[in-house]
Amino acid sequence: MYIAFDPKEMLGKLNELDKVQIPRAASIALNQSLFETRKRLQDEAKSVFNNPVPFTINSFLYDKPKQRGDDLEARVFVRDDAPKGNAPSRYLDPQIRGGKHYRTRFQKALGNTPDLDPRGSGGPVLAPNRIMVPTSSQYVRRNKYGNMSTGQYTQILAALRNASSADLPSIRRGRGTRNVKNRYFYLNQETVEEINLQNRSPGVFLQRGRSLYRIMTETRLPTYSAKFKFFDISAMSITNEFNKRFRENILR
Repeated sequence: MYIAFDPKEMLGKLNELDKVQIPRAASIALNQSLFETRKRLQDEAKSVFNNPVPFTINSFLYDKPKQRGDDLEARVFVRDDAPKGNAPSRYLDPQIRGGKHYRTRFQKALGNTPDLDPRGSGGPVLAPNRIMVPTSSQYVRRNKYGNMSTGQYTQILAALRNASSADLPSIRRGRGTRNVKNRYFYLNQETVEEINLQNRSPGVFLQRGRSLYRIMTETRLPTYSAKFKFFDISAMSITNEFNKRFRENILR
């Protein structure tokens, strides 16, 4: 999205002093407008999303104004990198434009992890149109924002990748292969139905002793309608703020 301002249209007839002051006033006003727009986007994210993490709130950024020829340019955007996680621009895009849920690094990794259960199809744990969602189990370790902890995601992925078919528990309810303290594993549709679990969906389970606890449930990749009005908020905020602040700065 592109927004342009013409000082001549905003100020009318220009005198020589105005012409000298315009570049400085415009730069200050645009920078102030971007700063205020970032705050409004942060406030909107707190209102629209359920308990968003600080990384998401702080992902709204802006480039300070730069002179390019006769034009002064700047931009506001969503952070597009994340060295240790998922880029906000990727997972927020379906909320901004609408579309299919973004598959995180964890989900993609499960798509490259083989399902070792012989009752399955021999494919990966997750198909491209599926995701794995944490349950409300007491054994899901949550951070203060209510999300499954990064450490537990890492443990689950390591357990599934390092498992062998011999490690799978017995399909008979209430019987494990051995009395283990904690072990994560994946059960596909065929096995879940065979052991007659109440929830017939595939998922990730935790074995504690001879008891099984559902930690994650496999479900279809959801599709979202656009609910975070990033472009509308940005356009309105920048326009209103720049018009006001430019006039304030030109009169100083």
